[in-house]
Amino acid sequence: MASSTVARSRQTHKLDSDDAMALRAAELSQWARRNARMIIGIAAVALVVVGGLLVWKYSQAEKRAVAGERLLSLAANPTLGTAAGTREMEQFIRQYDGTPEADEARLMLAKSLLDQGQPRPATTHLNKVAGGRSQLAVQALMMLGSTHAQAGDRAAAIRAYQQAADKAGMKYQKFEALGQAALHHEAGGNWKAAADIYRGLLAESEKGSQQATIIEMRLTEALAHTGGQ
Repeated sequence: MASSTVARSRQTHKLDSDDAMALRAAELSQWARRNARMIIGIAAVALVVVGGLLVWKYSQAEKRAVAGERLLSLAANPTLGTAAGTREMEQFIRQYDGTPEADEARLMLAKSLLDQGQPRPATTHLNKVAGGRSQLAVQALMMLGSTHAQAGDRAAAIRAYQQAADKAGMKYQKFEALGQAALHHEAGGNWKAAADIYRGLLAESEKGSQQATIIEMRLTEALAHTGGQ
């Protein structure tokens, strides 16, 4: 007797659940009919947005492909190191500003200008890349450090190398940048600052590695100049 009562209870509960679902479905259907115009409008807007996004992505990809081909052509142009070549590269940068290709062109142009003995305009292009979020920012900062060092501005060179280390995404980039900063501290007689950098690099080096051995030697030399401090 009890089992039949439980069975009837379960059946009633199932029917109640089915009725509730059917009622909700009917309400949803009625709401959809009442708001059909709004639903169609939202769907149309969504299609326009998605379609526009796809078109924009396609146009950007096409633009980058064209920029890449043209940049290769400019890089192979023997007139790059001339005034005419500089103007052509600057025109390319203006046309494709905001793309990775434009940043790459800035580095190429900066190197060309440095080779021509024009550090000031080269520095302008390097600062543009270094101050952005480009993947080439670290390379631009390293070039800035070298440029400042050649100009005799040791403090600016050290700042550029420190910034490169801060932005470095790869460990070898960080080590290279900090190593250069330490060497310039040594050249300026600031052995304590150099020793501090070597301590940090040694802590991050693999024990027993050739890299750790070299850094430890540099640290020992720096400490010798500071009286072991």
